[in-house]
Amino acid sequence: MIGDRGIIDLGISENASVAEALRRRRRRRSHRLSILNEVEEELNAIRLIANQEEDIAMWKQADDRFVSTFSTKRTWEQIRGNHQPCTWSKGVWFSQSTPKYSFLLWTAIRGRLQTLDRMQQWCDGLNTTCVLCNVAQESCAHLFFECHYSEQVWKKLVGGIMRDRYTADWNDLIGIIANPGYNPTETFLFRYSLQATVHTIWRERNSRRHGEESHDVAVLVKFIDKAIRLKLLAVKGKGHKYLEEGLMAWFGSREG
Repeated sequence: MIGDRGIIDLGISENASVAEALRRRRRRRSHRLSILNEVEEELNAIRLIANQEEDIAMWKQADDRFVSTFSTKRTWEQIRGNHQPCTWSKGVWFSQSTPKYSFLLWTAIRGRLQTLDRMQQWCDGLNTTCVLCNVAQESCAHLFFECHYSEQVWKKLVGGIMRDRYTADWNDLIGIIANPGYNPTETFLFRYSLQATVHTIWRERNSRRHGEESHDVAVLVKFIDKAIRLKLLAVKGKGHKYLEEGLMAWFGSREG
């Protein structure tokens, strides 16, 4: 605004901060250019305020306001990328879940499982038939639980918990883990059963893909049922009522 000559007339270096301008010079005369006089007046006004108050650190906010207190939360919110809130995260990462189950379910919901329909995109001529039912093309939604084989496993495990709300539709199940609508005990059983079933179905799929022995529905159901019972026994003494009642509720649903 004031040009090279203005810097010389003011006696302020080009890279000087406001604090340096206040410390290193005093106004001695008026200038012919009004803009230089305005700068001088502004510096004098700041100098008067600076002499009356202590310097404090100020933190700039997202709305261009400045506050005197630092907030880790507000700082994080300003530097992070903004994304749509994830509605199903609590249904995947919850207290007493099994990490490997949670991770696989998270991968499946994110559409990152290497199912045959995805592999076909970079491998022409690949046989994409589901190895569990040998009928339809393998996809995430088909494996969980459009496939006749996996749907039987799923129904035998959670039919008693879900009752009239039973569904095998993948998108519906994702919505239910976000907002189950069950009591705390049944919510834990439903979420954990889904994770355990997805993990076991995926493992069975991989075993068959690599030529290993296949297992029928009854064997898989028994395997998952045992895993869930052992989990309920392990968390029974955690001091939470919904976990204390978990084993009884699970036995009740299996009998039904």
